[in-house]
Order: sequence, then C-alpha cells, then structure tokens
Amino acid sequence: MKFKIFIILTLLLFPLSVIFADKSIMYISDSVHMSDSFNTKYVDMLQSLIDDDFGKGAINVSKVTKFDMNTTQCLELCNVLFSKKHQDTVILNVGDSNYHNLYGLSEYIKNRDRNKPVVIKEEKDLYEINNEMSKLYGSSGNSKLTKIIGNVYNKLMGPGPDKTFKPKVIPNFYVLKDNFNVDSNFMATIKTYEQAWQLIKGKQYEEAKSFLNSIIEKKPSQSMLYYALGSTYLAENSEGCERKALQCFEDGVLVDPLNKLNLCYKGLELIFMLYKGEITAEVLFFARGLNELITFPSEGLESIMAINTVDYDEKIQIINDWILSDIDKLRNKAYTSKTNLVFAGYPDDIPINNLLSDYAKNSSRALYVENKGALKDNSDFTIYSMAKKIYEFLKGNKFLGGK
Repeated sequence: MKFKIFIILTLLLFPLSVIFADKSIMYISDSVHMSDSFNTKYVDMLQSLIDDDFGKGAINVSKVTKFDMNTTQCLELCNVLFSKKHQDTVILNVGDSNYHNLYGLSEYIKNRDRNKPVVIKEEKDLYEINNEMSKLYGSSGNSKLTKIIGNVYNKLMGPGPDKTFKPKVIPNFYVLKDNFNVDSNFMATIKTYEQAWQLIKGKQYEEAKSFLNSIIEKKPSQSMLYYALGSTYLAENSEGCERKALQCFEDGVLVDPLNKLNLCYKGLELIFMLYKGEITAEVLFFARGLNELITFPSEGLESIMAINTVDYDEKIQIINDWILSDIDKLRNKAYTSKTNLVFAGYPDDIPINNLLSDYAKNSSRALYVENKGALKDNSDFTIYSMAKKIYEFLKGNKFLGGK
C-alpha cells in the first residue's frame, strides 16, 4: 500500500518539463548504495552534459529514487511510467535490494508453483496461536515439526551426536501471561515509536532499550515497539545482537500475528536474508511453526516459507531467479511501449553487478552499463565520471537523437 501511494505521488509531482521536452530520460534507483544527494548530482551532471551537446530543453532528465526499492516494486512503477508517451529512455539501477526486501517474491513463487495445492488452515484466535507456538517451543524435540527443522539444521551445520534441533531463541509469549491485554490507543503508540527512533538515530542505544522495555512491560500488545527494540539491537551491532533482535521480532509477531502490516514480519525477513548460519534455522523454525497455524498472515512469512531453506547459496539462487524474472518483464514492457531500457550497474563491487552483466551478455536487446568499482568516494569527479559514461552510452546508441 505504501509503495502504491509513492507511485501516485510520483506521477502527481511529475515535472512538466519532462512532458514538454522533445525527449525525456528517467533515472530510477533504489538509493541504497548511493545517497539522495549522490543521485541528484549524478542526474544533474548527466543533464548538463546533454544540454551542452543538444541545447537546454531538448532532452529532460528526471529521477525517481526510493530507499530499498526492489525489482518488483520497480516493475509496478514502470507499468505506469511506460504507459506515458513522453518516456523515451529509462535507466534502471535496481536489484540489490531484492536480497533483503522480499516484496513480490511470494507472488513469483506462487506463479512458478501455481499447480501445487494451497492448504487453508482452520482459523485460530490470538490465544490459540500463542498456545500452539508455546507447545512447539516446549516440545523438547518430540514434535514432527521440530524434527523436520532438525533435518534442515543438520544440513547447514553438519551432523552431530544429537541430531535434534533445539531452538535457542525462545519467545516470551506475552499473550499467555495474566497481565496481557490489547491496548487500543494506537496514536499514543505511534508517538512512543517515533520517540524511540529519535534515540536510535542518535545512537543512544541504551536509552532506547530502556525506554522501549519500560513501555512494553506496561503495554505489551503493540508490535511496532518490538520492531523498534529489535532494530535497536541490530543498530548497536554488539555480540549476539541478532539473537536478541530475533526474539524481539518473534515477540512482536506473536502479540499481533494476524496483522499483515505487522513490522516484525519485516524484521524476520531481514535476519533470514542478511545473516548466515544457525540464526537462519531459528527464523525458519519459527516461520514454519506459525505457517502451520495461520494461512498467509503476511507476505514476509510467505516469502520465508517460499525460500524454505537455510542453505545460503540456495537462497541466493532463488532470489537471482526472481530478479531475472522481473527483469524479463521490465524488458518486455519497455519493448511493447517503445521505451529504451538501460540497466546501470552499481558503483559498488557487489554480486548483483555480475548477475546483471551476465544477463545482458546472454540476452538480446538487454543493455547494461558497467559501473563496478567506481564508488571509491563521493567526490564530484567520481559522479561526473559515471554521468559521462552513461551519457556516452546513450549518445552512442542514438537514444539522444542523431543519425
């Protein structure tokens, strides 16, 4: 929903200069590796190079940047942009966010596996869900589900004398405690959440933890406070931070498991994708348990279950296949709308560059500009060099006009 609002606002604020220019270029970036100021300078320098050669007003360069935007969200944006006749060329700098932003992955998996049956679970209330999850964690390895997870865990960590997986991160199950009640004062929680993030952004981690724990102790039903607390541990980055954060996210999910907008599902995604080793088995254990009780409570849980492995290389391969599937759709959309589509590599030396580069080499009509290793600093010279490179590429391919 938030991203759809972003698309609407983007179109409403679309500059008139783009509409009235003879040609237009749209630069779209996830702005994870490059700041907004970096992207602004990059687009301004590209515009300046074009103006020097073709004159002001002949070709307009605009940008859409959004932190964490993945290929599926970019596709949703381009589905709208490609329908506009004034879009001549679109430059995309996206893909790396797919490795932690799983929006759209579950839909890709469902389409891929659409012939598989979907099991709808019997509806359970908040107490029943927590009670069943509590039994799972207290089963001491005797449940069927625990043993299934154990097989996955042993594949990751190697066989040992005890082949039963025993989770070390145990939720608090606040719902099952006598003093639990649902707090309906959502606006007060929003204010508390914002105060906590001010402390986190100021790197006042101890103050943030103390503040959030004191509120959670009194009002344990608001999931966003657990998300803020887990985020505090990850931002602090001390030893064992990921385990403490995971417990916060699990607690936050369990106090409001049927809320698809529960931020703690996003927290589970982040830990599952950004970390390796035993902690991913912990996430999968929790996700599989909850998946047995609830039908599609959130896209985040769906995505984790769609990946359904703790093997890092297998996870990455699934993400790569999803990225390439989206890229194919983007290319087809561009082709049918007669829009020039160019994929720009990231200036960092990161794996997505190799994926995009290999894709372009093995695909017809796939255009790719290499930038790997360019981001050694944020100097104007570095940004100018990148702008000059894309400019020469566009000019060489006659996307700016000429014969």
